Amino acid sequence: MIADTRATIRNAGFLVLQRGFHVLAGLLFAILIPRAMGPETFGRFALLSSISGWFTLFTGLGAVSMMTRFVPQFLFKGDRPGLRKLVSNLFALRLASGLLEAVLCLLLATVWLRELDWIAVAFVAGAIMVRSSGNLFFTLFLGLNEAARWGMGELLRRWLSVIFVLTGFVVGGLRGACLGLLLTNLGVLALGLWWGHPYLQRTELRVDRTYLLPFLRVGAAFAAGNGILALTQRTGEALVRVASGDYAQVAYFSASYAVYLTAEQGFSQFSVAFAPLLTTLSVQGRRETLKEWIERLLKWMTIGAVAAVFAVLIVGEDVVPLVLGARYRAVTANMLPLTIALLALALGSVGRLLTLVFEQPRIAAIAAAIEFVGLWCVGLPLAASWGSYGASIAVAIAAAFYATFLTWRMSRELQFSLRPWLGAIGLAVVFLPLALLRASALVNAALYAAFLAGYAALLVWLRVVTWGEAQAVRESLRRQVSPQ
Repeated sequence: MIADTRATIRNAGFLVLQRGFHVLAGLLFAILIPRAMGPETFGRFALLSSISGWFTLFTGLGAVSMMTRFVPQFLFKGDRPGLRKLVSNLFALRLASGLLEAVLCLLLATVWLRELDWIAVAFVAGAIMVRSSGNLFFTLFLGLNEAARWGMGELLRRWLSVIFVLTGFVVGGLRGACLGLLLTNLGVLALGLWWGHPYLQRTELRVDRTYLLPFLRVGAAFAAGNGILALTQRTGEALVRVASGDYAQVAYFSASYAVYLTAEQGFSQFSVAFAPLLTTLSVQGRRETLKEWIERLLKWMTIGAVAAVFAVLIVGEDVVPLVLGARYRAVTANMLPLTIALLALALGSVGRLLTLVFEQPRIAAIAAAIEFVGLWCVGLPLAASWGSYGASIAVAIAAAFYATFLTWRMSRELQFSLRPWLGAIGLAVVFLPLALLRASALVNAALYAAFLAGYAALLVWLRVVTWGEAQAVRESLRRQVSPQ
């Protein structure tokens, strides 16, 4: 058990390091791509990119929950042939479903987005098929308790997109950028095949429906919730397009929402990396230890969300135009409600993790549906009135709905305390007057540095964060970067 705990913490630590490189790639993307394309073209590209995400999520088939449940069982039994059969069948199924989703994407473009270039849409359709296949291997690594490799899929996708999308746009405009999406996903697929080919068996590269059905039933139970949740994350651009009809507003929303989505993915990866450990604690009946871990995760993620809120409050107006250019100044206003949404997201993330630990896919699906319906019901009138800013407010409201329901419902399974969440937020309120002292960019940077130092000192002084926790994180990171 101690070895499992250390492995989980090390993998989670490495995911934190990966997230740093992920953020750096996202920053480069934000600096280079929207500025090069301009709001109108970037709005079109962002909408096509989000549509590719819609279809890809439907090919997931609950792979994360499926792999985290069944792969350890194969390993425990020493059944390598069985594991290869499962992975090979799933890969064949992903290829078939990816092809179907690509065709559906082309049909959707025919009906709804006739103004967009057909060749560009065709490249995006190809990217859908490739991405659905490549993602399988990275969920496999999560089941193998190799969460660090699991996170490498999205990290590589982010970096390759900076290279290929920018180069493609410079050479071929919107068509070239969409070709860059296809090349990006081909690169991720290549890495997945390289790492995952030992788990493929040529004779089993087929869709054996009878064999797969028991596995797919388990995956489908969580796939509904995960699919609705992912659909919520990918339909903001479409919402703004429907409500405003303005591709510039789509661009403003997409540029700001990308920051929120990066944080959301970071929270999700960080929390899910602890799923095997927490599931084991639950099975062993060690509920107090499980509760301690949940409260600890909640605290860490909330502190990160608070730092993001104050970054927008104090230096947002200086950083956004510098990164994106003056034409994207409207993004600054969007960032405040989106970073406030991260506070709810931290709470929702631990609730979602508990649905996995206690095998409550129905609750996860209901929560995701509440968020999706809330986003569209609140977002359509707000986006019609205030464009991307209204849509950003709707994201925060929908996230609050999601977190409230999950917390209320999962507290029946595990009575965890909200004090870490409230404490991390409450201590930050003391520093709100710093936002009133904003002046030049240099002064604002100093104010934010003062906030970070003061907030950290207050957290340690009041023992919200202890040195023991900091040492544990430091040790997990050291073990990841030190030679074995």
